[in-house]
Amino acid sequence: MAAFLLLTAMAVMGINAWTLWSSWQQRITEREEDARNLAVSLAKQAEDAFLQVDITLSDAVRQLTQQGPDYAKTEAFSRQLKEQHGKLQQLHGLFIYDAQGNWIATSGNYIPSKGSNADREYFVWHRSHSDTSVHIGHVIRSRSTGEQVIPVSMRLNDSAGHFAGVALATVKVDYFRQFYGYYTLGARDVLGLILADTTVLYMRPLPDSVINRSLSASPLFRIALKTSASGSATWRSALDGIERIYGYARLEQYPLVVTAGYDRDRVQKAWLETNLTDVVLNLILLTMIMGMGVFILKQIRANVRNQLELTQVRDELTTINHTLQSMALIDGLTGLANRRQFDVVLEEGLQRSKKTGEPLSLIMIDIDFFKRYNDTFGHVAGDMCLKKVGGLLKGATHRHTDLVARYGGEEFAIILPFTSAPDARQFADRAVKVIRDAAIVHTSTELPERVVTISAGCGTIISNGEDNEAELLKKKADNALYHAKRNGRNRAQGEI
Repeated sequence: MAAFLLLTAMAVMGINAWTLWSSWQQRITEREEDARNLAVSLAKQAEDAFLQVDITLSDAVRQLTQQGPDYAKTEAFSRQLKEQHGKLQQLHGLFIYDAQGNWIATSGNYIPSKGSNADREYFVWHRSHSDTSVHIGHVIRSRSTGEQVIPVSMRLNDSAGHFAGVALATVKVDYFRQFYGYYTLGARDVLGLILADTTVLYMRPLPDSVINRSLSASPLFRIALKTSASGSATWRSALDGIERIYGYARLEQYPLVVTAGYDRDRVQKAWLETNLTDVVLNLILLTMIMGMGVFILKQIRANVRNQLELTQVRDELTTINHTLQSMALIDGLTGLANRRQFDVVLEEGLQRSKKTGEPLSLIMIDIDFFKRYNDTFGHVAGDMCLKKVGGLLKGATHRHTDLVARYGGEEFAIILPFTSAPDARQFADRAVKVIRDAAIVHTSTELPERVVTISAGCGTIISNGEDNEAELLKKKADNALYHAKRNGRNRAQGEI
């Protein structure tokens, strides 16, 4: 009996140790998921912030290209810069410089008579690079206000394509300081915005002295980002030496990386505090087992068995629930939204259109001569064709509000909120070209290209709350699709 009780005590201690270890691993996993989700969310916010600046800057460059460089000196252009500045809270200012770095226009109240920015990194970069895309530079101090800003710039060319100056938008570092300040975090938890060249743009709550520091030695750039654009891992910070559980995400459109890190020691301390009571109770339970012998042993065995069964049932129910949710809204073949999700999103779009007065557009798409494709290559190849076409259509969208759905069979549908009829037609033309350029071989088609093509029809509506608006919009798009197919296929048709 003594040997039996000793073995029982050892087993109980082993189980408790395993439970504590599993609990700790679960806590680490939860924190890794929290950090990754937070990083992805902050990456989306940063991408939206810089996209707004990009669009504003591109519009200014387009006007100068069309109107000529002298247009930058007009009152109308200056007034427009001020209006655009007032619309974006992240903007510190908008500036236009000539080829010598002299100020030509600004959204501020004055232009320095002898001010020149020819020595700035972004100016030197554009002067030596012909690339006209947006350039995001290191943090600098504004010469007009002394604030820390992130320069976002574009090259200006003259009519002959030679360097004619720089269009600059400066984004306030304080904008990210304020936004990141909304999150309730521990004293040593961090949120950071970093350039893809490893340079720190802002890191909360570290001092400003870390701004423009290089993180080239950090595992974030040496290991993590080389394996995936987003994820989570634990490493010791190259800035302050604190070990944290990090989530990270690289922006899709801009050379930026966002990180979120939780202090590992703080996570461990909170976990220990949470489990301290369990440890004490387990020791009391062990003493009772030693005193009462076999009876308590049987009770524990029964309890462990019940707990394992409950855990298994819970896991099975969770798996079934996730599976049902996925099956309810996702098309099993293409991974796109299914018809049910399409109907829900369409109704939401109509309700939003009624509130905002903005147009809602729908594009109905049909693969040309798809039955012949199935007859020629077989249904397995047909399914692969549907998946590839669906993926190409999904890749053609850029806004998170757009929805690509498999409508049924070889039909697809794209919902475009806040999109006018001309813009919807332009998007549909681009979708037709994307599928055609993919050059998926289709020897059975009647079209001379001998590749898989699509026909698309567009419909647009501004909701006024009527019950049959969803059907009306689908009818408009279907009618346009019918005309596109009737007029030769491999084309898009606007609203009839």
